[in-house]
Amino acid sequence: MKKLLIYILFIYLTISCSTSDKVNDNKIVRVKIEENETEKNLNLAFQLIAAFGSLATFGSFIYLFRRDKDKQSQIDKLAKVVTNLKDLKEIENQKLNLSVRPDIKVKGCGYNGTDGELYIDIINIGEKAKLIEFELKSEDLILHNEHLPFVMEKNTTRKIFARTKGEKHIKDCEYQILIHYTDKIENKHISIIKGIAERGKLIETKYNCN
Repeated sequence: MKKLLIYILFIYLTISCSTSDKVNDNKIVRVKIEENETEKNLNLAFQLIAAFGSLATFGSFIYLFRRDKDKQSQIDKLAKVVTNLKDLKEIENQKLNLSVRPDIKVKGCGYNGTDGELYIDIINIGEKAKLIEFELKSEDLILHNEHLPFVMEKNTTRKIFARTKGEKHIKDCEYQILIHYTDKIENKHISIIKGIAERGKLIETKYNCN
């Protein structure tokens, strides 16, 4: 009988231990499963956050790109406006310059062989001019009676006088005279007369020599 009780007790303990091991195994498996589910959820959350971050970065890039493009478009428009204004200002300046421009011409030339004297008769057919200098380039002549500065209104005339300074006859004397003058708004101009004795003519006028 005693042996039988010992045997039954042994079986009971064996069964209890086995059951206890199974319960513990189930708990471990459940915990592991729960841990795996949590990790999956966390990984999914991180992936979603990363995706949203990428979208936000891309959106910011698009926004900055469009903003820069719009800004460049505005800059281009402003540059075009400035260019148009400069062109308009240039046109207005040209119109103004033309409206006040003198126009010096040679009306006639003559000489006196006895006195060795040359005169050049000039006329201003443009707007008012202020003569400020006669610049003579000649090995044969010198200027005299310049009377400068001198104002020439429109359609008025005056003479430039020169005489020989050597033995050469006046009819053979060569010269070039640069007439320096200004207009109503102080633009500087130069008219150039070139010739031999009475055969002098205007060869060039340089406007706006400021």
